[in-house]
Amino acid sequence: MKPATLPHRSLWTALSLMAAGLFLTGCVGMLAHGLYVIKGNKVPAAFDQLSGQRVAVVCVSSSPARGPASPPDMIARDVGQMLSKRVADIEMVRPDEVADWIDRNQWNEIKYVEVGRGVQADLVVAIDLESFRLKDGATLFKGRATAHTTVFDMNADGKVVFESSTFDFNYPENGARHTTEVSESSFRRVFIRSLARQLAKDFFDYDRDEDFAYDATAISR
Repeated sequence: MKPATLPHRSLWTALSLMAAGLFLTGCVGMLAHGLYVIKGNKVPAAFDQLSGQRVAVVCVSSSPARGPASPPDMIARDVGQMLSKRVADIEMVRPDEVADWIDRNQWNEIKYVEVGRGVQADLVVAIDLESFRLKDGATLFKGRATAHTTVFDMNADGKVVFESSTFDFNYPENGARHTTEVSESSFRRVFIRSLARQLAKDFFDYDRDEDFAYDATAISR
């Protein structure tokens, strides 16, 4: 009679192993979910050495236009504001201080180290705005920009300590806004703010969910 019981024992063993596997899978899933709740869907900073430093943000484009309302100056100002909010113990060089130094020295070359020395910065976040446009045809707003970011360490004789890949940014990512929906000045403001946020994200940890919330808010404006 004993041999006849072997299939039942084998079946019981198989069922037990399956149950254990499901239990362990459930535990792993619960653990992963718990870690997500605690840590979130975090993206680490590409360069996290701005904390505790005096930082100047400078943005330059091929366009000769400068001033508080020019795209490069607006981008630099918005990036600086975001860094001041998201990076602990950072000291930002005021945009007007950077602008005053540039005006006094008639600086029109891409020599960011000179600006860094002039405003006594520890680090210079230099943004090369390679292209910038707001329209896709005569009646559609579609922001497109290409930018490249470099960080210079003034305490190491202007050594490059971080360099990003060339960044192509489109806004809205899908579709466009008709000129009857929004004014050019309003669209420029939202586009530059969105671009600046993407550039600033190289320097602090953030949660991917922030992108979805921000995009939904920006599109509704």
